Amino acid sequence: MRCVIVSDFGAVNGGAAKVAIESARGLAEAGVDIVFACAIGPVSPRLDHPRIEVRRFEGEEIWKVGGRIAAARQGIWNGAAHAFLTTLLRQQPPGTIVHLHQWTKAFSPAAIAAAGGSGLPVTITMHDYFSFCPTGGYFDFKVGRPCGRRPMSGGCMAANCDRESYAHKLVRIARQWRSDESMRALARPLFIHVSDFARDVARPFLPRQARHIVVENMMEAQKRPPADVGANRHALFLGRFTQEKAGDILARAAQQAGMPVRFVGEGPLRSEILQANPAAEIAGWLPADRVFEEIERARCLVLPSLWYEPGPLVVAEARSRGVPVVLSRTTGPAGWIRDGEDGILIEGGDADGLAAALSRLQDDETVSRMGAAAYRHYWADPLTVERHVARTIAAYATLADASQTAVAAA
Repeated sequence: MRCVIVSDFGAVNGGAAKVAIESARGLAEAGVDIVFACAIGPVSPRLDHPRIEVRRFEGEEIWKVGGRIAAARQGIWNGAAHAFLTTLLRQQPPGTIVHLHQWTKAFSPAAIAAAGGSGLPVTITMHDYFSFCPTGGYFDFKVGRPCGRRPMSGGCMAANCDRESYAHKLVRIARQWRSDESMRALARPLFIHVSDFARDVARPFLPRQARHIVVENMMEAQKRPPADVGANRHALFLGRFTQEKAGDILARAAQQAGMPVRFVGEGPLRSEILQANPAAEIAGWLPADRVFEEIERARCLVLPSLWYEPGPLVVAEARSRGVPVVLSRTTGPAGWIRDGEDGILIEGGDADGLAAALSRLQDDETVSRMGAAAYRHYWADPLTVERHVARTIAAYATLADASQTAVAAA
């Protein structure tokens, strides 16, 4: 089996790049030959493997390309990236799978077009919603709630819903038009979703000829004794301080419930968090090797997202340490939670409901019981690299079968 993985970044700078790189490494160790096509360096040492060939397109992150007009033009269509990928894919033997992980930062929709033009089977991992939504989040930043419009409809194109400005939205609309055009040209693409919830959100807006499968992202954690959450005092927020992640709502709810709260991360809502709860503790980003230590000191992890967050792995990280999670129902990991047994589900944006959940977890017996259940349920089926790779290879096999069927029918 052979696969070309397309990722804007060659090193870990976020969740999508990490999954692309770790998936490539795991697939190579399982015997799959990998060509890793990336644009933005440096290249991770994790890609140093006998079965991995790195092919670098010397590109830049779109908004770092000269002036705004040049950046917008390249974001809508990167002709050089199209030529690079077209040549690369032409060199691959029949049956090679093209797997797109991330293309919006450097490759542009040209990556989808090159994949479709190759005639090779194509799969796309949905780390976000850029495959159908111009802003990538299916979220209206001006009203602070998930979008209810059909992507690229008249209402969508007229809506000033972008985080930045309507002018920025217009550039994104042009990019989405090229993306949709390229998507429609794919024969029978396979979309890999990171949660059942994210699949159900996206499927109505993706090409009718597409097929869909869920493969959760990997999360490597050593099995250690669970945290003593009954002895911990504070709720923990771990992530960016942005509108859609609703840290300010948690700040108000924690104050209302009388529970100490600690925010770890950075972002533009820092002042709003402190204004809502002057007693909140705020720390900056932590090195990756200290995240579990931070989680183990928490009484609970809180993920009060307003947007349809596909699959944040911090939920799995907390559960692997026996820390119960309070999170919005409209997030991918909500499907892992047995409400009231190993965590608590709330409605996004409901500060009173969140405060009630935090108050409930102030009882030592309750929080200890939920933490033990979270730990037990996570380790019954942990999100290992091996699990991820096995399910990815099974997904690839369905692509190969579909490709052979199409050839036979022709």
